[in-house]
Amino acid sequence: MTSTSGARDERSVGMEFSRYKDFDRSLIELSRRGGPYRKAADRIDVVLGKIARGVDDPLHGLKITKHGESRIPKSVKYDLGTGVRLITLQDSGVVLLCFAGTHDDCDDWLDRKRGATLARSANGELQLVQIGLVDDGAEAHVKRRNLSVGPLYRQLGSEDAFDKLTDGLPRSIVRCVESVEAGSTGSDIQRLVEEIPDPVQSAAIFDVMTLLKEDDPERALQRIEIFTGESQRIEELSPEQIAKLAESDEIRRIPVDDPHYPQVLAHFVKHGSYMDWMLYMHPEQRALVERSSPGPAKLIGVSGAGKTCVVVHRAILLARRMDSGSILVLTLNRQLARLIRDMKNAATTPEIAARIEVLPLFELCQRLLSGFEPENERLYDDVTWKANEHIDEIWREFYRCELNNTDAEVIIPVHDSLISRGVDAEKYVREEFDWIRSAFLPSDRLAYLDAERTGRGFPLDKRYRGLVLNALEAWERKMRHVGVTDYLGLSTVVARYMNDIEPMYRHALVDESQDFGTIELALVRRLVEEGEDDIFLCGDAAQRVQAKHGSLSQAGIDVPSARSLKLQKNYRNSREILAAAHEVLKNNLTDEMRGASDFEILKPEHANFSGAPPLLLRAESLDDEIAFALAHLNDYLEDNPGKKGCIAFCGYSLYQIQKFGEWVGMPVLDGETAIAKESAFLADLEHTKGFEFDLVIILNCAERVMPDALKPVGEQFRDLSRFYVAMTRAKYELVLSYAGCPSPYIKGLWQGDFVLDESWRHYNPELNLDNPRSGLPPSLTEIREAHEQVEEIKSPLDLSGSEFLYTTEAIGLPGSLIEKLRQLVSRDSARIVNGRRIPIGWKTLRAAAKDVAEFPQSRQQFGPETINEFRTLLATLEQEQEP
Repeated sequence: MTSTSGARDERSVGMEFSRYKDFDRSLIELSRRGGPYRKAADRIDVVLGKIARGVDDPLHGLKITKHGESRIPKSVKYDLGTGVRLITLQDSGVVLLCFAGTHDDCDDWLDRKRGATLARSANGELQLVQIGLVDDGAEAHVKRRNLSVGPLYRQLGSEDAFDKLTDGLPRSIVRCVESVEAGSTGSDIQRLVEEIPDPVQSAAIFDVMTLLKEDDPERALQRIEIFTGESQRIEELSPEQIAKLAESDEIRRIPVDDPHYPQVLAHFVKHGSYMDWMLYMHPEQRALVERSSPGPAKLIGVSGAGKTCVVVHRAILLARRMDSGSILVLTLNRQLARLIRDMKNAATTPEIAARIEVLPLFELCQRLLSGFEPENERLYDDVTWKANEHIDEIWREFYRCELNNTDAEVIIPVHDSLISRGVDAEKYVREEFDWIRSAFLPSDRLAYLDAERTGRGFPLDKRYRGLVLNALEAWERKMRHVGVTDYLGLSTVVARYMNDIEPMYRHALVDESQDFGTIELALVRRLVEEGEDDIFLCGDAAQRVQAKHGSLSQAGIDVPSARSLKLQKNYRNSREILAAAHEVLKNNLTDEMRGASDFEILKPEHANFSGAPPLLLRAESLDDEIAFALAHLNDYLEDNPGKKGCIAFCGYSLYQIQKFGEWVGMPVLDGETAIAKESAFLADLEHTKGFEFDLVIILNCAERVMPDALKPVGEQFRDLSRFYVAMTRAKYELVLSYAGCPSPYIKGLWQGDFVLDESWRHYNPELNLDNPRSGLPPSLTEIREAHEQVEEIKSPLDLSGSEFLYTTEAIGLPGSLIEKLRQLVSRDSARIVNGRRIPIGWKTLRAAAKDVAEFPQSRQQFGPETINEFRTLLATLEQEQEP
């Protein structure tokens, strides 16, 4: 039939229009191809505009294809010219726009959706169910491979549903159904169901097992509901029942009389790309976006639940409702702020987007301070304008009392106490500063002396706390002097003006709120007018990685239980990746994590697709790991155009990864990278948060690195959170790599078939490791040496005692030896005995080593027990110096 009207075409008059989840994506692809394909996409835009305006017959003028369609009996295909088709499904007053593409693309889509019919689910949603696959040569069609191992029926995640499907069958047949695996053929399944006497049940079991074989457990469950009568085909419903159908994960209504819809969709088609999947909303998410609240609300969402998607769409919805004012979307991570900004711009029109300001906390504080202290604008950055030094470098210089600045000497007793207990004091004290600044206004810091240090794993008595406060004051003075700061330093300065801050926004949405401190949350409260939907906090306690004090009540934000919401379904990860991440989290939970009021773990069965099991790959060294990983990522992206991959490093800071990225010429997730424009990325673990990649490779998953053995045991839970965050960034493929002994987090994963255990060499034997290497990410000392801020790196043996006690080799030394090193290895001194000069003080450990070997009187300075500890230390250092 070639006419532009006719019996079937006239059925569109007065119908309700919806769109299937594949439709928007296919429209984006058509538009991107340009030329005649773009013209076909424009014709569809016209149809969408007519639907949104309520035109009676928006499909009028489109030519129906000549040939019918047996794969989806109630489908109607339209010819848009130049070989482009629009597939619709029209049934009982509903028109579903399904897919648009070339003839071949449409054929492929119809193969994958054969037997599709509209139905009402058990909970009243409109859905697409596949029925009658047995009659359509299903074995010839493969939608996607199921890579799982074991019986397929277990992927239903519901024994009750399987029991309903097989109800009344002899146990012998049920056992045969239970034995079907992913490798079984369509013919195997066909032979099995031929023994089932009831043709309705036989067809249902064939459909279910075929859908499971094609890795679609959700549609398999839908098919069971049709069999049990819990769901009904749309043709069985009355017009009143059809009118009450709700939207589903897959199907959205096209709104009528909504002037924004055609503009938004056209904008999204033009700018979607990578944002397409990240902006797709499921009904559970949509309900949270549209839910109104009389005051602050909090959303707790598991990893992969689409929390950031909710934040973006909620901001857009609020912006549309406003007559005036603006909206703040706030996060800590600069790269995440950039992603949210890109998502916002892709999802709505420039007019609406302009009402939404997306900022990292650092930039927000900078803006506020430029108003309060315009003369100090250059002081508030994380790179000093004086010497282009990063804040990490300034901290090292301050803490180790370099460049004749001895202000940090006040904290030496705390430092020595910490390292004697095996703790990296330099990192720990910096995190303690963060905790104090997140908990107290500068004027209230004396309360720290007696406060319960929630989340901190090492006790500090009141005397030590006083020293910490004195050192913090000196650190803030140092930052101001050199013209550099960190974001908590900015928050601290802004806090001085807290009472002067007036509301600037109608609404504020905070992403990754679990890592905001009390003072930062109090700042949010001051910036937003109190009222309906004023503050929306979004986070996940399992992803808490910051050492901060965070209290909503102390920040003045009241969130009653009725406004504490949850997202529990994972939409990102394959079943295998989620199972491995869940196992790591479950097996390593600490009391600190269990005690968090908003902590939850997602069960693996919530994942709705399968993939390859994660790989656990070992190498001879981290250098080898990096070489293998770069080659593997490059191969993956060559074989999978349009995909994205990330290599994340355990045990390195973002600053170190930034420097490494400069060396190898790869973008780093640091706030400056346009995620949509690149395909391969580097990151530390923490800054992968909020993103998703097709492939993630996590390097250096080694013992003592993950978790950091130089942290108090009570604080290693944040490393677990970082590791879990990075694992759950992977959608389809995950690689965990290590050299030497594996991290305790990944030990045993292979025993439960959660991963495939192999060596990099066997997994990728073609890689030539003799090629030039990229090396390792530089240490902070190496970075500073390159900046000519320090002299040539010395051997530990050539350091004074006080210098040596800042090195990692000193961590874990007995307190008595630490005291002697600080006392004796600081300057040359001697005693005259019988006219002979006997050394009793030294400038370096090497000098001390020489003399204690020769003079008994020199050994006596250390004492009988401590001298043995000193000898052990010297032997260790000398062994490490050997080539």
